[in-house]
Amino acid sequence: MMDATWWEYGQYPAFFVLGAIVSLINSIAGGGSTLSLPIMIFLGMPATVANGTNRIGLIIGNISSVANLARHGYLNKKIFFQLLIPTIVGACIGILFLVRIGDKAFQAILAAVICLVVVMSRLRKDIFGKPPATPPEKLTWKGALGFCCVAIYGCIVQVGVGFVQIFSLTRYTGLDPIHVNALKNALTTVFLCMSTIALGLAGKIDWPIAIIMAVGAWFGGYCGSFLQRKKGNKFIENFISVCSIALAIYLVVDLIV
Repeated sequence: MMDATWWEYGQYPAFFVLGAIVSLINSIAGGGSTLSLPIMIFLGMPATVANGTNRIGLIIGNISSVANLARHGYLNKKIFFQLLIPTIVGACIGILFLVRIGDKAFQAILAAVICLVVVMSRLRKDIFGKPPATPPEKLTWKGALGFCCVAIYGCIVQVGVGFVQIFSLTRYTGLDPIHVNALKNALTTVFLCMSTIALGLAGKIDWPIAIIMAVGAWFGGYCGSFLQRKKGNKFIENFISVCSIALAIYLVVDLIV
């Protein structure tokens, strides 16, 4: 952390605001960690500690968003419990391989995946066939495998997993964006909790900063869910596209620079 006296007094309000903004972004779309992690590292926090500390706020923000959306009937509990076991299995596998891949290779792959997801989600002709008119009654083997893989990725890397989940849940359920976001935030909370426990046991969390960011994240998650309910599905779709393209551009520029 910076040694300046002003920073010692001002860091907590700054991290509160950062937690709120990141949680708001993640509640509606995803990619908020690409804002918080570089700032935390720039301010002197080791990368692995920043990764663990950041996840506390993400968990609290997700819980806040899910609680508000569920209270208004947007969480499809049947689909959530369908996908809960594959998510837990994937998280267990991910925890075993909770290691860092090469930063540059990861950023290049992530940028490509995000761009691909955005393009496919906006195509008028669906190259994978149409999403189902109604959510599946029972868990399919493709759904189990797919969401197990999403949880593995989310446990190990976490950054950008929201975009992958939005696309996967839309393909699997056929639900509208606000119902998909409720499911995304609920399932993300599951594997984030599991991976964060592992990071906490490894001493990779700065708890004072994590708690301040979590308080801000609760506020941001609530605001994000409120905006979704008031603005509707078109707002969510456009917000997701803008955030995902911005994230991909950031990753590409960072690779070049």
